[in-house]
Amino acid sequence: MTHIVIGGGASGLAAAIELALAGRSVTVLEASAALGGRARSRHEEGFTVNLGPHALYAGAEQALARLGVRVAGGIPKDGLTMELGDRLAPLPSDALTLLGNGGLGWRDKWRLGAMLGRIPRLDPTALDGLSVAAWLDAQGFEGVARDVAHAVVRVSSYVSAPERLSAGAAVRQIQGALGGVRYLDGGWQTIVDGLVARAEALGVRTRVRATVERIEVEGGRARAVHLTGGERLACDALVLTLSPKASARLLGEHASPTLVGFAAEASAVRAACLDVALRRLPRRHPSLILGTDAPIYVSIHSNVAALAPEGGGLIHAARYLAPGERVTDATRAGLEARLDASQPGWRAEVVDVRWSGAATVAHAFPEAARGGLAGRPSVASAGPANVALAGDWVGPEGMLLDACLASARQAAARVASPPARAAA
Repeated sequence: MTHIVIGGGASGLAAAIELALAGRSVTVLEASAALGGRARSRHEEGFTVNLGPHALYAGAEQALARLGVRVAGGIPKDGLTMELGDRLAPLPSDALTLLGNGGLGWRDKWRLGAMLGRIPRLDPTALDGLSVAAWLDAQGFEGVARDVAHAVVRVSSYVSAPERLSAGAAVRQIQGALGGVRYLDGGWQTIVDGLVARAEALGVRTRVRATVERIEVEGGRARAVHLTGGERLACDALVLTLSPKASARLLGEHASPTLVGFAAEASAVRAACLDVALRRLPRRHPSLILGTDAPIYVSIHSNVAALAPEGGGLIHAARYLAPGERVTDATRAGLEARLDASQPGWRAEVVDVRWSGAATVAHAFPEAARGGLAGRPSVASAGPANVALAGDWVGPEGMLLDACLASARQAAARVASPPARAAA
């Protein structure tokens, strides 16, 4: 028999590698036609286009290296700006860019400078049960300074819900971004390819178009999975790397109350994404524009990473969506208007445009009301004793890819160990 991983995204591939390193026989089952999930990239006339804007944090980069996957790319440092009304101003990242920022008043500079100075030394644990909004209230943030603080939180977490997002989780994300984030040469497909190659080198078997319809549970343990078409695969243990709702649905009556309750209440992190490949960039700068009074992001990823042919440009534009926010024609029009302003004439240079509407960035975000990261389901919350959970919504460590890799490691450790024997 074997250990089965359900889901072939980054969490699933990482869990499979961890299990194989522990000496287990592993099969990964992926319902779609390709491995990689939301980390996949597509290739179009010499461009490599991620599914929306992606940035790699140092912690995730180190976790990938530990798994045997190394990546390359650049860290955006120049041309980082923010919208202040109808003008662009430098994005404050240090004392120099803050003091020289003509778009901010002295009171706003003082508030933001104090926050930037404190964040590296803050203990996020004390803020886990406090929302971002309440945290900013306590520091007297208002007006433009508050808008800028919200923008910094959004760009590091992708979450546009300051009344609900845990301030502790937000601070951890900002702390992780202080050294810069990396845009990858060849896109995030290089992560997928690296994980797949490493898994296969360790003997992991991968199957695509393999949809699991049911998990067979007996005596409190998963015994087999049943695929569409009737195939039954016996297993020693399972790692589930699906969404909260899909995990609970697949386990059915065997799902734990913790998992069922979380699945019913969790809010996904979503963004409306416009990915644009241009044969020529009308303007090389600014490289990054963050909205302050609107949750907007526009970035030329090809300025710092190998993603476009010579002379071409790859731009990712996005609107961070609030929980429950609907995407309409006006949503796309708003992003296109931002491109009209920053890249005049861009429409005449289009090679490829991809509009994703309301794309899922993460299946849930750490909410203050649940105690932040510590309030997420643990890897052991599935229900059956030999089933573990992994994903961007699981475990007390990290957000986004960092959470995927951390929970994958923890899930593999849980199910790789043989079951404890009853005392004689």
